[in-house]
Amino acid sequence: MNIAVITSGGDSPGMNPCVGRIVTEASAKGHRVFGYRRGYCGILEKDFTTLVPADVESWYKLGGTMLKTGRLPSLVEKTIQQQILSNLEEQKIEALIVIGGDGSFRGALDLSRLNPRLNVTGIPGTIDNNIFGSTYTLGHDTALNKLVNYIDDISDTAMSLPGRVFFVETLGAFESYFPKAAVLMGMADFCVLCEPHTTNEEIVGKVAAFRERAERSYVLATFAEETKQMFEAAELTREKLKVNVKCNLLGFQQRGGSPTACDRMHAAGFARYALAAIEGGLSRKYVVYSNGIYDYRDLGDVRQKKIFDNYGFD
Repeated sequence: MNIAVITSGGDSPGMNPCVGRIVTEASAKGHRVFGYRRGYCGILEKDFTTLVPADVESWYKLGGTMLKTGRLPSLVEKTIQQQILSNLEEQKIEALIVIGGDGSFRGALDLSRLNPRLNVTGIPGTIDNNIFGSTYTLGHDTALNKLVNYIDDISDTAMSLPGRVFFVETLGAFESYFPKAAVLMGMADFCVLCEPHTTNEEIVGKVAAFRERAERSYVLATFAEETKQMFEAAELTREKLKVNVKCNLLGFQQRGGSPTACDRMHAAGFARYALAAIEGGLSRKYVVYSNGIYDYRDLGDVRQKKIFDNYGFD
């Protein structure tokens, strides 16, 4: 069987070991694996390479994605979908594995509806851990540990030079899991989320309240990236409280780096179940991890919103 694999959307640690495991196990079973570069863009532009185990032997430890990734907004157009399917048919591709987030899965669903003969399977690869039906997505643990290390390092200076205020903006889009996690782990005093919205004046009030606590020598707050207000809030805090405020952008460093053991283990599990789905004739599915086991959900389910336990943040 000819199997195509792409990494699509934002990169996440765990993509490389997942592709590596797909290639290794698929090759052992007599399948041929085509790696398309830059996600759906690579299929559209016929930019691919055949992969054998020797090509991927070191991928288990590499961050990012060796296949590169990309976004293709025009994938919503039927003509683009038909061209992609035509290019896959030209290489006699019988199955497509998509490693990515909800947007990538929606594209996969559109392709499978247009050509039901193409076996399409998704693997959740996004640091945001926001795929419906799965308690875990590839890259989340590595990104979470990046946050831990980053704030731990800042706190060394914060404790050495008491009296300062530190604002840290994290990745994580609208779900805001990372800013919440920092508070839950005791690394941050409070977080600023997309929902419910916190005004800059309210942020100043929270900083003032924490500074009055005798047990606190510094204040550290985390901001969700989509709030887009860290710098404005910092300026107002400086003005109102006459305090030294340091702004820190964790940024795309949070998506990089060698995948943790947790991500490598899940990469292997997701890969194995994706191949099992293909060989078992299951199609239009994505692999999930829930309640300690791997399973499958219909690709259409990805349109549902994953509900997070907000731990009293509402």
